[in-house]
Amino acid sequence: MRSLMGVLGLVVVGCNAAPSPAEAPAEQVSWPTIAPRVTTGQVARPAAEPTTETAAFEEVAVEGDLPALVVRPAPGAGAIKTVFLTGSCTHPSTYLKAFAHAASEHGGLVAVQGDQPCGDPKEGLRRWSSDTALAQKRIEAALRAAGGDADGELTLVGYSQGAERAEWLANRFPTKFTRFVLLASPIVPSPRRLAGAHAVVTIAGRGDVRENMSDGARALRRESIPALYLELPSTKHGELDATTDDGVVAQAFDWLDDNARAPRPRSHARVTRP
Repeated sequence: MRSLMGVLGLVVVGCNAAPSPAEAPAEQVSWPTIAPRVTTGQVARPAAEPTTETAAFEEVAVEGDLPALVVRPAPGAGAIKTVFLTGSCTHPSTYLKAFAHAASEHGGLVAVQGDQPCGDPKEGLRRWSSDTALAQKRIEAALRAAGGDADGELTLVGYSQGAERAEWLANRFPTKFTRFVLLASPIVPSPRRLAGAHAVVTIAGRGDVRENMSDGARALRRESIPALYLELPSTKHGELDATTDDGVVAQAFDWLDDNARAPRPRSHARVTRP
């Protein structure tokens, strides 16, 4: 295990295999390739106070898999129950520094690398396949390697393609993945796929398709799923600001804690696939 300081810790999962018939609609999306960089922006709406504090993340070996990136919880926060899924053709560390402090203060986070390489393997950029069963197994293995809670209900934080993949995990494993922070998704969050969700926060920056996230939150609320829409200061898709976006993500975590509903009966948690 080696410690990398000055960056935020999250857990990311990646996949890009051929879609199963149940998941074929997701493959119609054209995924943007995101250059791994962090920039500054202007706050688009009031959010939590910015922070200049940093949190360390660790690289943890996972047997039979790529290393996971882990943000350890603040003292007394308990076992890690949050997983981060990064965007297409990126590395989790690109975004961890933008909200690692928030993740640490809200129980820590594990990021699993994508299962499909992008371009030169030496660059370490990966994307997600549509194999949600593989993603679920890799998430649990990474959590166990990090000492997290692999057996309880989990929160998924997804960026871009990772946000879309989070929905498909919600659809297939509705009693496992129950709380969501969906950032800059290329699709409108679906009440059908998220029918078992206890609470959902959708987030977009000024350089993203904000209507996807705002419309998705409204659609979820119409189906009695607690949902909130927030905006980031970022001006380009794939760019986050470590000095301001941490506060927005902290606001999202706080809202999930305060507004998550009681779970629905198991018979109603699984949705009908489109």
